[in-house]
Order: sequence, then C-alpha cells, then structure tokens
Amino acid sequence: MNWTAISAIVDLVGVVFVIVSLWYVAVQIRQNTKATLASSRQGLIDSEMGLLSDYIDHALDPHFIGDDVELSPEDERKLTWIIIKVLRLREFVWHQYKSGSLDEESWESYMAPVPAIFATERAKAVLRFYVGSPGFMQMLADRIAAAGTPAPPPRRPVPKVD
Repeated sequence: MNWTAISAIVDLVGVVFVIVSLWYVAVQIRQNTKATLASSRQGLIDSEMGLLSDYIDHALDPHFIGDDVELSPEDERKLTWIIIKVLRLREFVWHQYKSGSLDEESWESYMAPVPAIFATERAKAVLRFYVGSPGFMQMLADRIAAAGTPAPPPRRPVPKVD
C-alpha cells in the first residue's frame, strides 16, 4: 500500500470522527436545552405555588379583596407585598416568554388572572408605584385596559363560628 492511499484512509477516518463528534455535541446540546427549560419551568411552578401558599397563609387573596374590604395596616402591607410578588413573578414569566423559554399557551395561562387581580383601586395603586421593565409595564397596562372593567371580586364565604 502506498502512502497516498494510507493518507486518504486516515483523512476519511478523521472526517468520519469529526462528523460523529459534531452529531454527539448536537445531541448533548439538545438534551441540555430541554433540561434547562424543564428546570426553568419547575422554578416558575415553585414560585407560583409559593404565591398560592402566601394567599392561604395570610388569608389575603387579591382576587377576593375588593376596595370596600377594611384591612388592618398589617394586612394592608401584607397584601401590598403579595401583589408585588405577583408582579415580580409575572415579569419574570414575561422575560421567559420574550426569550423563547416559555410557549405562548403557558404565557397566557400565567397572565389569565392579571385583570382580576388589578380590578381594584387598591391593587392599581401598587401597580402605579411598582418599577418594572418598561416593556413589561406597557404590556401589563395594555392587557389590563383590554380586559375592560372586570366583575367585582367574588365574596368570600364567611365561616360559621359556633
């Protein structure tokens, strides 16, 4: 066998090795991307569950507290921070959606409760002093305006005390 043939075989083996290596790297990147997206989604779910726990722990759900409900100063402060938590979480979700890490269906499900949360003047006051990304704030204002005037918050059933 001459050196030209050996060189051609070595070059061919090298090309095959490079192609197989690139394929392997592509598979690894795809798997890593899926794992990263799953981790991001899990973080969003954990944050949402934490928000729901706050509603339960503090008995303060902005969906049920109209402007006519009297709150103690402490509960007013807690409600304000819960609403800020809603805003921060939705802003993070917006960034995830804009970057392509969140699909439109999930985005819409996270944003569905927003008009009802900001139906009261109490919640709108929090929105006025919240400082978020300008794009997020504009999207939020547009979404709330497009929703019109939602129905007033439903009345919570008053537990019977024996």
